[in-house]
Amino acid sequence: MVELFDVATKTAGLAPDAIRIRHQELANDVISKFASSPLRTTFLTLSNTLWLGFDNITGALCRGWLNDSAVDFCLKAILGSIKQSLMLSTLLGVVGWPTTPKTQILDTKFIAHPMNFSANHWGLITARLYCDVATKMLQVKVFMYEPLIDEEYREQMIAVWEGIMKHKGKNNVEESEGKEGLIDFVKRWNCASASGYQITISPVEWNKTPQQPDAVSCGVFVVAQAYSYLTESMRLQEHGVSKRDLSVMRLRMVWMVVYHSKERSISVYDADRLIEFASYYRSK
Repeated sequence: MVELFDVATKTAGLAPDAIRIRHQELANDVISKFASSPLRTTFLTLSNTLWLGFDNITGALCRGWLNDSAVDFCLKAILGSIKQSLMLSTLLGVVGWPTTPKTQILDTKFIAHPMNFSANHWGLITARLYCDVATKMLQVKVFMYEPLIDEEYREQMIAVWEGIMKHKGKNNVEESEGKEGLIDFVKRWNCASASGYQITISPVEWNKTPQQPDAVSCGVFVVAQAYSYLTESMRLQEHGVSKRDLSVMRLRMVWMVVYHSKERSISVYDADRLIEFASYYRSK
């Protein structure tokens, strides 16, 4: 049974027959939206943190997959529905971590960092924070997931978590500036907002299930894994994912983009311009 976006799609707790009926309703919703929306329509996350053009969805779906923009959109949607969580941009592992947040780290339960390797493959680093007020201890458990279970990608994820140390060459001259790791960001945040708490960080735990069965579904698996982690459910890790489950996940993701969002239609100015262009080419 697929849990991804079960609350938003109103499939949580339904019997199998009722879920099938609900999925048909979701599919009809999507078909209706595709039939009526101009390509210039844009969809915004409810938190106004990310937008996605309708034309960016249709081209990918024609080839049977969801592109990186749709994956990013759904990750933002998860963040908006889960309290006490921080979702870090996919770009931060490359350009550097943000300044120390003004909020209390003790008020945060999850830190999630999706990784997009060379715009070609997805992975996920998730930190679960446990605060013990009595002992003034902050425990951080780190989970990593990469759906191909590939050693090369794992090495890249470890480098993002641990950072890259400065490297000195001959005559003690620095050859590399090094790079702060996500672990350093967490420690920095703890020092700034909860210096009285001792932080302990557990060794990285690799999640090896589920494993993607093809070359195009990594984004879907990472979105599902992020939802599983942040809702603290282990069902996804304990059960396999069938082709039917994968289709259901894609359907729910597309529905989230076009229905669980804010829609902005084409402007009057753009509409007039399109009419002008159409009239011009018809006259040729």
